[in-house]
Amino acid sequence: MSNEILHARIEKRFNDIFETPPEIPDYIYANLSHDLRPYQEEAIRYFMYTQQSDAADISFNHLLFHMATGSGKTLVLAATILYLFKEKGHQNFIFFVNSDAIIKKTFDNLTNSASLKYLFNREGIIIDGSPVTIQVVDVFPTLPANHTIYLKLTTIQKLHMDLTNPRENGLTYESLKETDLVLLADEAHHINALTRSDKKKLDTKELEEKTWESTVSKLLRQHSSNRLIEYTATIDLNNDALFQKYRDRIVFQYDLKHFMEDGYSKNVVLLRANEDDSQKMLNGLLLSQYRKYIAQDHGVDLKPIILFKSNKIATSLEANKIFLSLVEEMTVEGLKAIVDRGISIYQNAQSIWHKMFVYYREKDLNHVVRDLKWEFTHGTILNANDASFLSEGNALLLNTLEDGGNPVRAIFAVAKLNEGWDVLNLFDIVRISEGASSSKKTTDSEAQLIGRGARYYPFVHEGKSSYIRRFDYSNSDLKPIETLHYHTINDNAYIKNLEKSLEAANIQVKEDQYDRLEAKVKQKIRKMDFFKNGKIYINKLVPTSAADYESFKDYNVSQVYDVLYETAVEQQYLSGQTTIAGTKRYEEQLPVSKMLFQKAIQRNTFYRFNNLKSYIPNISSVKQFIEDKRFLGNLKINLSLPQGMTVQDLAPKEKLSIVERFLAYAEKNIRSNYMKERGTAVFEGVAFSRLIDDYVVEMNKVNQRISNVTQVVRTRNMRDHDWYIYDQAIVNGLESSLIDFINDYIETLSEKYEEVYLIRNERKVKVVEIDGVRGFMPDFLLYLKNADYTYQVFIEPKGDNLREHDEWKQEFLLSLSTRTDIEILSESEEVRLVGIKFYSDNQELKQAFREDFQEKLL
Repeated sequence: MSNEILHARIEKRFNDIFETPPEIPDYIYANLSHDLRPYQEEAIRYFMYTQQSDAADISFNHLLFHMATGSGKTLVLAATILYLFKEKGHQNFIFFVNSDAIIKKTFDNLTNSASLKYLFNREGIIIDGSPVTIQVVDVFPTLPANHTIYLKLTTIQKLHMDLTNPRENGLTYESLKETDLVLLADEAHHINALTRSDKKKLDTKELEEKTWESTVSKLLRQHSSNRLIEYTATIDLNNDALFQKYRDRIVFQYDLKHFMEDGYSKNVVLLRANEDDSQKMLNGLLLSQYRKYIAQDHGVDLKPIILFKSNKIATSLEANKIFLSLVEEMTVEGLKAIVDRGISIYQNAQSIWHKMFVYYREKDLNHVVRDLKWEFTHGTILNANDASFLSEGNALLLNTLEDGGNPVRAIFAVAKLNEGWDVLNLFDIVRISEGASSSKKTTDSEAQLIGRGARYYPFVHEGKSSYIRRFDYSNSDLKPIETLHYHTINDNAYIKNLEKSLEAANIQVKEDQYDRLEAKVKQKIRKMDFFKNGKIYINKLVPTSAADYESFKDYNVSQVYDVLYETAVEQQYLSGQTTIAGTKRYEEQLPVSKMLFQKAIQRNTFYRFNNLKSYIPNISSVKQFIEDKRFLGNLKINLSLPQGMTVQDLAPKEKLSIVERFLAYAEKNIRSNYMKERGTAVFEGVAFSRLIDDYVVEMNKVNQRISNVTQVVRTRNMRDHDWYIYDQAIVNGLESSLIDFINDYIETLSEKYEEVYLIRNERKVKVVEIDGVRGFMPDFLLYLKNADYTYQVFIEPKGDNLREHDEWKQEFLLSLSTRTDIEILSESEEVRLVGIKFYSDNQELKQAFREDFQEKLL
């Protein structure tokens, strides 16, 4: 028997050109309230595949969806209900879990159409033209009505008690013997104590769970068509007993690491500090409010939540009181002192604390204090440890935290929220109590909570909502609202165990592990006229529109694709000598059927319609993309074949592979050439001091940043070089070599120009190709001035490995001296823009740079 889990075996079948994965029926899409994400569609297809099998009642009557917290397991569950009702005739569903809180949440998800988290179509479920109702029951009817889904919601504890202690008009094994059932088990890891256990003594809770597992197994065996479908984010497949039980049952696997890598979660950052609880709570409060202000500044509607996590109820209740006192007693003078102290302590410009305290320094603190006192009160703080907490009102507040009318901003808790809590706008978890346990059991629980808090908040920005991170590769101020911060103690034993727990839970964590390299603009430079009043010229951008992207041509994708087909290559062992079979060749065009395109597209998630549409706004369907002559409809694939071979000799998989190679090429060009703005030939000045300032480069202590020529970045003292505007040069080896080159020419340049300054461009000055969308930031600017002109010279060092890929940048730079349509908007000076060939450590190319430099500047 294969040791691969069921998911992997299905995946291989789906990757087979001769296996066509099932298409999700339209009624599933139509009857869900949310669009399915690509991985959710995949999960449903995998499930459908098992249920279409002749052996479904035997081999696939018990399945598990192993999906990350926050990945939308309940939406997949809702789709599963629709599928089994329509295709298999199932009407009786028992949803069970180990927590009353999750039951209340699921009741809203599956039955309350007024709830924001309702998962079915709010206008009603319609299948085959008939309305279908969901009826919540305690027992199932003997004669079920047509077009009705019967749903029993219960805890596993209550289900076990009902069946083992029968009562009149209640569920019994006997009454269910002739009833076909679908058992839906959420947080399913709780019903595996019997499987997990070995010879060790079980504690009371484990003994209880052991009986639950037996109850569920007995129910499943009651009827031949019964189904048990489990959903969990937590299953230990390193446990051999669990692996043996589930390897043939894990129908879909999408773990948290995969979920986070795909961008569907917040980033997770640990904030370690040696501070007392009061200071940590205060910092957490200010960081949460900073997030809210940053969001407001960018037109984003956000109410960020803080969770204060304690290890004991008494500690949590006391922390709640202290927190309220901190807010009530806050004054403008006290807050100013906190901000000033914070700025003096957190000097790293890349630190979230530095950014936060600098932000508050510029803000009206009277306004801030008023906001904090208004937004953090008894009425806006929930304590999940109060005896009254389980009231229906509190449960509703806890599960609607994103709603505009929900006032809650902070929650104090011990362990009640580790499972079953759906919250998207949790951004800060503050760990309370230095004396808290650092045991592995504690950190496992906290890792689970962090995973829950990592759920992404789909905010609307610039008119667009997204369920995926948008600012990983930008310097946007909005990064904090795509980040969960876990405020924790700086205790080695605790941190070591927490890191192990996070790793076991597949949670990717970012932590401050950087050396700080800083370059400052020299004070005498700041006093000079060119710095105070001068300008740096960059080209204006204009918005692109759908009309700019009407065909492959607009993405630099060629509709003629040449492929050299090799029948065989012989490589001699050790010598590495290769012999290619067949030296005489001819060219033949590969005919590509619509079915082949469909199969290739299906195997590449980039070409899922929702994603493709975001890059190619002019298409209305994948069918149009395939057939339209502006796209795949006019594609010509030319094969260079050995004499004696024809296209007919190619196996279907080989043809598919060739089409997939083209799609990969097209994807790369589509991604790199689609932007919201394109460059123009009009250059306008931006104040020098706005673009050039002190900057910091942080070097990873473990994996130091490597430049594109595989040389480590270092600082170089430039205080004695008046022509370099920074006190330090933070550069790699090739960039340092360029500085040496300029130094060799300083005297010659100074004879011709009154002012000569070399400027390191640290990701501030950006130009975009004219009539194109590709932009870049030249590494250096050389500022020159004589009696007649001011020259702005762009200089770009380029390593061998990037030269060919970045050739378009050199073409752009050189065009600055040759184009006749370039317009420079300057009010008070004559400006000339100059681009020089790439600087290289290759001797031939370095000579070409030298000649170009001398010709244009000397």
